Amino acid sequence: MDLGSEVEKKVKFEAKMEEPQAYALYSDWLSFKAFFQKDPKALIDTFDLAGNTAIQVAVRSDDPELIRQLLDMLPEDSDRRQALRTGNAHKNTLAHQVIFCQNLNMVDTLLNYEMDKKLKQAEDEDLFELLNDLGETPVYRAAKYGRFRMVKHMAGFVNIKDHFHRRQPKLDTTSILHIAIIGHHFDVALWLSKMEGIEKVAFANDGNRLTCLQLLSRMPSVFRSYNSRAGFIDKLIYAFLPEKGYDESSSDDEDDGFMKKGKKEDLESAKRKVNKPMSSSPAVFSRIYYIIWKIAAKEWDMMKEIWERKKKHRLAEELADFLISQDNSWMDTKHGEPRTEVVVPVIQPSTKKAKLEKTQSLENPIPCKDYTPLLLAASTGIVEIVKKIVDLHPDAISHVSQHDEQNVLHVAVKHRQKNVYKVLKKYGALGRLGSQMANQGRTLLHQVARMDYYDGGNQPGVVFQLQEELRWFERVKRIVPIPYQLFCNDNNLTAKELFDLEHSEMLKEAQEWIKGTAQSCSAVSVLVATVVFAAAYTVPGGIDENGVPVLINSPLFLFFAIMDVVGLASSLVSVMMFLSILTSPFQMQEFYKSLPRKLTMGFTLLFISLTTTLLAFGSTILLTIRMENKKWSSSLIYSATFFPVTLFGLTQFPIVMAIKYRMKRLKKTIKRLIPNDIITISTKPKKKRVYSKYV
Repeated sequence: MDLGSEVEKKVKFEAKMEEPQAYALYSDWLSFKAFFQKDPKALIDTFDLAGNTAIQVAVRSDDPELIRQLLDMLPEDSDRRQALRTGNAHKNTLAHQVIFCQNLNMVDTLLNYEMDKKLKQAEDEDLFELLNDLGETPVYRAAKYGRFRMVKHMAGFVNIKDHFHRRQPKLDTTSILHIAIIGHHFDVALWLSKMEGIEKVAFANDGNRLTCLQLLSRMPSVFRSYNSRAGFIDKLIYAFLPEKGYDESSSDDEDDGFMKKGKKEDLESAKRKVNKPMSSSPAVFSRIYYIIWKIAAKEWDMMKEIWERKKKHRLAEELADFLISQDNSWMDTKHGEPRTEVVVPVIQPSTKKAKLEKTQSLENPIPCKDYTPLLLAASTGIVEIVKKIVDLHPDAISHVSQHDEQNVLHVAVKHRQKNVYKVLKKYGALGRLGSQMANQGRTLLHQVARMDYYDGGNQPGVVFQLQEELRWFERVKRIVPIPYQLFCNDNNLTAKELFDLEHSEMLKEAQEWIKGTAQSCSAVSVLVATVVFAAAYTVPGGIDENGVPVLINSPLFLFFAIMDVVGLASSLVSVMMFLSILTSPFQMQEFYKSLPRKLTMGFTLLFISLTTTLLAFGSTILLTIRMENKKWSSSLIYSATFFPVTLFGLTQFPIVMAIKYRMKRLKKTIKRLIPNDIITISTKPKKKRVYSKYV
């Protein structure tokens, strides 16, 4: 019978199985067993649309005794053998199904039952050697789904080397280490990394598949550096959580530590050492600290999720340490081969036709497998891998790609990975790396100009995104030798010409966006100015016959007056800022400082005017109602009055963040104006790592 007809037969719907399906759905295993006691032969019939048998479904009970009883109910040994070895629609056998059980005795039950009943025939493979339709053994499948305890337990019954790959040469031979990393099961991958012979598996490259380190270098979210994008509360919890994972008990870890150290004590002796009486040692306080956090994590799912993320980051770093120690891909470099380099700048003005046609920078991307882990990590911003490789192999920083002649700085710059740029700056290698040229005559500045690797940045609004690009261009320009700034690429374009050409669409969007925003915000500013101007002549409480406000002696009245004046002044100045934007030239360089600065000032003043107007409104309500004697009513009024202020602050949060970013830039600018001698007096100089051969 061919596979297609067999699968068709297995997925056939069986109406008689609806009753036991309901029992299995609600975990009523007693009724489930009672149903099949009437017809034991049905235990090996098709149970559901997935082609499972009833015994395979009973694995969900996590009860070894139930499985043994169901097997005993079968009348003949041939039926029992069939129950142990028959697969479902995807050829997953009983051994493939037990990997999802928490009770490890389920594995022992299957093996012992087959041995006790002598069900295995001479031509039969071991239960853990049976394959599903993907060529996966139960051990491989357990690693695929991150069943760490199950993998370790099953490995005690097999030769783990025989389970390093899928056994479908025509379809796929993905290794067990690759599949564990793909599933982010780093506890499994780290355990597998200690197996003999795993190095060949980790770095095997058949020309189409990434090595394990290349694969890890494409996963920025599994490293600590990615956590910088989290919110403040998230970062705070992350910093205080213990390094040990939520589901890692200290006794297990210490037991493993005893075994790794090769101590002669048996397991019971090791446990006695772990469970020794508590003392005032740091380990005890660490244990108490861990328990407190674990109790808190049980109550708050968010905390547990952050803790699991921190554990994943730690395990990924440990796995990266192992893989980097075995990796020598950085030695495969372009150095030493004939290269062409322009000695004298070739300055040729680009024709209008060339600009209209645009350059062919949006070329076909080079496959990831052709980049080394160092360059892949630089492209994704994984500073942990970059630092570990360079620290372990200092000369790896000189690596140049065989395919496009780019070094680690070229890759980091074109992908806008500022954190990697900072790491390379600390090594003192920017000057040497910045003077190298890539293929097609591209200098480092040509890499900045390219838009085919731009991911949108992290700034709100296309104006600030364009400014971020211009700032990045100017920042990289400082480390590029002056002659290289005039070099042309193979399309006879300088880096500045290429930048303007590549960012022409972004410039158009920024021009339209800033015009529309300035017009809308100026209208709002005029409206606010009108409101606060009118409020100044209709003061709360009215005025007496001498024209003096009745409530002039109230502190709230003074607060109202100040807020009204500030609101009027800030709204009028913001109108001026937005009008100055509308009358400005919208050239590329105007978006470097002038226009974003005016826009930020306009946003800030408009934000202040709206906030002060809302505060003036709140103080007017409080002056008018005067409910000081009823505390609960006053509290309610305060809350209702100032709620719009809070809501406005939350809705304008992106603008506030943009203003915060501008303030940081202003702080850096002011810092540059302070003499270096004054700065060095108050700041201890940091030890800088410099490779003399790179200078």
